[in-house]
Amino acid sequence: MIMRNSPLKRTIVGAALLWGAGAQAQLAQNLTIGNPKAMAMGNAITADFSGIDAVHYNPAALTKLKGRQTTLKLITGVMDIRADFDAPPGYGSKFIGLSDDPIANSSSRTTTPAVYLPGLGGATEVPLLFMPLGGISINPPGSKLTFATDVYTPQALGFSRDDNDPARYQGKEVVIQRLTYFSPSVGYQLNDEISLGLSINFSDQAVAINQDFRAPNLLTGFTGVSQKLLCQIDGNPFEVLLNICGGEFGPFTNLANLDVDMQQSLSPTWNLGVLWEPNDWFAWGAVYQSEAKMHLQGKYKVDYTQDWQGFWQGLDSSLIGAIFNSITPDGLVDEERGNVSMDLTYPQHFSTGIKLKPASNWQFNFDVKWTDYAAWDKFELNFDRELDMLKIARIFSPNNATATSITLDRGYESVWSWALGAQYDVNERLSLRAGYEPRPSAIPGNRADALAPLGDADLYGLGVGYRWDQDTVIDLGFNYLVSKQSIPAGTSCNVNCSGIDSIVYNPYADLDIETTVKAYVLALTYSSSF
Repeated sequence: MIMRNSPLKRTIVGAALLWGAGAQAQLAQNLTIGNPKAMAMGNAITADFSGIDAVHYNPAALTKLKGRQTTLKLITGVMDIRADFDAPPGYGSKFIGLSDDPIANSSSRTTTPAVYLPGLGGATEVPLLFMPLGGISINPPGSKLTFATDVYTPQALGFSRDDNDPARYQGKEVVIQRLTYFSPSVGYQLNDEISLGLSINFSDQAVAINQDFRAPNLLTGFTGVSQKLLCQIDGNPFEVLLNICGGEFGPFTNLANLDVDMQQSLSPTWNLGVLWEPNDWFAWGAVYQSEAKMHLQGKYKVDYTQDWQGFWQGLDSSLIGAIFNSITPDGLVDEERGNVSMDLTYPQHFSTGIKLKPASNWQFNFDVKWTDYAAWDKFELNFDRELDMLKIARIFSPNNATATSITLDRGYESVWSWALGAQYDVNERLSLRAGYEPRPSAIPGNRADALAPLGDADLYGLGVGYRWDQDTVIDLGFNYLVSKQSIPAGTSCNVNCSGIDSIVYNPYADLDIETTVKAYVLALTYSSSF
């Protein structure tokens, strides 16, 4: 089998991959940590005690952990992802009258989770999302220092769609996952009112995507109409000059399947926190979570359909095709493999909040947060060799392409958000909790897509805490998240533009798209002294 590295395909893969990574990172933020108290309080926890997960939320609160303690955490969840693809009036005019799109007026839905298994790689479909996590803390008797380490998942989102799902052109399998496997941390009780904390987090970052590829636009529409006119003629004399009848190549033709697997197994960050508790009824906390500069590396594979191969083989057999064969595929390969890398920044985050206790059995938390998704303004994909296609791209787009790289404009935005939580202590052993967190999207409307179908979201939390005995606490938390977005035809060139220059990547050109995401997350922790 002949292998050839196609920069166009790698560019498409990389673009799809990064679009998904951006949106899903915002969706995943604090959703899969699995701390029941934080979940129930709408993630308004910066000035409060979150157990061993203070490593993440505010390491200064680690000073609340006395003696030697261990925590076992179980987290499970279901994500219901839906998309509707509706043809507006006049659909097909941009494709020279072709409107027989099998995707038009169809719906997509998946509830099938997928995960990334470090060491094995790729998106792995699982029947049920279920993760056991945990941590340990030690506070030597009489010491102002508390040491801890925690295993948690700052990001753990993935899904798998059926082979015939209409949304498969923007993700048949998608996973973005960040697993913090070692987080040496210390909390220091400076005095009776102020605590400080620091955690160093070592994480595995992975992204994987598998999707089908098609390219509806004016050029493929013209090709499809020409094929309908010319390829029905036996002995067509024009085939000597221009042969376009080797394989179907219309706007709705399935052309290839793309598979990408990228990872960085060591990605360090650090969290710095402060907690001020001047009295029993008020507390203030703040935490800064650093960014992580990453260099993801991995493999890609492209499987071409027979239509793709046949079209280019037929074109190359004609006079015009032979003239341009140095810059067009020849259709002789059915599979391509190669190496690709990219630099990716895990965004920095800041949170500050207060805790108020207006009565002995009532508590209210309020947080304000900021995440620097503006760091994802552009992405650069780098290939392991000088590529002819990118040489051509450099001529037409010198600001975005070199002979070995291409820059993808993303335009994501840094976002501010807030969260509110409440706790009612029924007695000394039982606490009831509830919370709300509106989560604005980091992606402008003109960058929206169906790969990571996230608009503005609302998160609701409920939970209960129960002190079993002096050394044992059981916490249960539940989150419900809902997000809806509407993408009218032609408004986002990440999904439904139809211009001749919109091949990368608008698989639902000129379709109206509506998406809905509903997530249900349940977590249980068992904390005890040892």
